[in-house]
Amino acid sequence: MASLLLSLFLKVCSLLMALVLLVSPGAPLSGEQIAPTDQDALQLNFSVLADTHIETFEMFRFQYLRGALRDIRGAAVKSDALVLLGDNTMNGQITEYIMLYSILSAWNSSKNTLVAMGNHDINQSQNTIDWAVAKHNAFFNAYTRGQNEKPYYYRVINDCYFIVLGSEDGDAGTAAYISPAQIAWLEDTMALAGASGKPVFVFNHQPFNDKVHFPDDDPNRDDGHYWWSFDGMGGASDAVFDALKAHDNVFFFYGHIHAPLELLNVCETEGVTLVNVPPFTAHVGGSGFYVEVYGDKVVLRARRYAEGVWDTDHVYTVELV
Repeated sequence: MASLLLSLFLKVCSLLMALVLLVSPGAPLSGEQIAPTDQDALQLNFSVLADTHIETFEMFRFQYLRGALRDIRGAAVKSDALVLLGDNTMNGQITEYIMLYSILSAWNSSKNTLVAMGNHDINQSQNTIDWAVAKHNAFFNAYTRGQNEKPYYYRVINDCYFIVLGSEDGDAGTAAYISPAQIAWLEDTMALAGASGKPVFVFNHQPFNDKVHFPDDDPNRDDGHYWWSFDGMGGASDAVFDALKAHDNVFFFYGHIHAPLELLNVCETEGVTLVNVPPFTAHVGGSGFYVEVYGDKVVLRARRYAEGVWDTDHVYTVELV
């Protein structure tokens, strides 16, 4: 009953948010429609946004997210999923969750929505971890009609596994704490995903501690020095990575570090494709990744969703094995 009432409340708030943004239109879309590179062979398509940082009085953040959702709604092929990769809110406050889900309720047209938690959503200065998770799940469940109880879960979309990880301890600070129970769950879920024969998509707000490096063809690449080596997935980083690298065709998406694509984008480490998703509201363009899945490859295309244009400098094709 509580979830139903919250769902109805969000619908009312979405109408109010629509009216607010109607008089604050933001940047117009360019009209460069989202379309897959090979529509006839497409098996799955989805968008990933990180670090939306919805904040109560920051109107441009509302405009960016509204613009991105309108862009996705106008795609040539309906989106199979929208993934929000954590730090969805700035302070983990109820008012920010209301605004986030009001915008989603008003403009999100994707068939599925997955939301990960970030350290800003936990915000240990204002929330206990139990309250942060309960709040996150209450809004997520009301919006998606889900029944999540933990900060980690999975969904199967078009036969592909989407696995969302999440920190379980606010005392970890800005890093993530992945418990032994979550690691055991991940190993079991990865076994199911690997048996499907399809690519596997794993999402966590923070990156691995010492796996992120420059792409293979980047002159700055040095295998002895990782671009990011702290404030990541904490003490469980290696265990989580081992669970992923035991399987083929695994893609790991992360945000958190606010690295624009000019600094860091997509790399491969020990068979796992690591995808840095740029901060949505920290740089002009409201950027993220549009992902296309085919029988023999996955194509990752950066897009400035809030403007409705492709970032043609950052397109990556990963052949499946």
